[in-house]
Amino acid sequence: MADRQLDVSRSFDAYEVIGIVTPGVVVALMLTTEWPSLRALLSDKGLSIGDFGLFVLIAFVLGHLVQAVGNWIEPIVWLPHGLPTDWVRGPRQNLVTPEQRRSLEAAVVAMEGSKQDISAMNRRQWLAVTTRAYGRLRDADRTRRVDAANRTYGLSRGLAAALLACLVWYVIVHTRDYAALSVLAVAFGAAVWRMRRAGTHYARALILDFIDLERTGQKHGRSHP
Repeated sequence: MADRQLDVSRSFDAYEVIGIVTPGVVVALMLTTEWPSLRALLSDKGLSIGDFGLFVLIAFVLGHLVQAVGNWIEPIVWLPHGLPTDWVRGPRQNLVTPEQRRSLEAAVVAMEGSKQDISAMNRRQWLAVTTRAYGRLRDADRTRRVDAANRTYGLSRGLAAALLACLVWYVIVHTRDYAALSVLAVAFGAAVWRMRRAGTHYARALILDFIDLERTGQKHGRSHP
């Protein structure tokens, strides 16, 4: 039982929880300004332990719902070329250098065991390749940079979705509140910019770390700086 609890604690990632709760808090705070019953949770006397727990629970639920909005806006944010991990399939990409792209093709061939023309793959096929490449990095304990970028991406996507939801609400209900609309629009743009930046870092880190892994032949074990 103790070993099982230890395994659970090792798999727990506080940042992933924060990435859900934080966008939910944004929406929850907006809702508290709209409904007095929710506003009572943030009274001048402060939050009780029970009120705070309830507010966090509401934010957690809202955060998961906001992620659905994030899934919806994600393809729009990455128009017209798709996710950054897809860019490298094109011969005119600028995610990595031409030499690194050739090394990537060689690494994919070594991993898949057959000649692979990544330019001819569709997005579904390439997703299977990048998923397997990440799995190899994870087995070798070399996903630190990739995971850090992915967490930032997830948080930024959630914030973009939450701010978009608030912006749409204000456009419909508070049409003449130009100050609030401007702040929300700027914040949404900043979140989208952070989302695109983190997504690009994730793709580049995944590809370069995978190339290095295949080049050194390290399939398992802990990496060393």
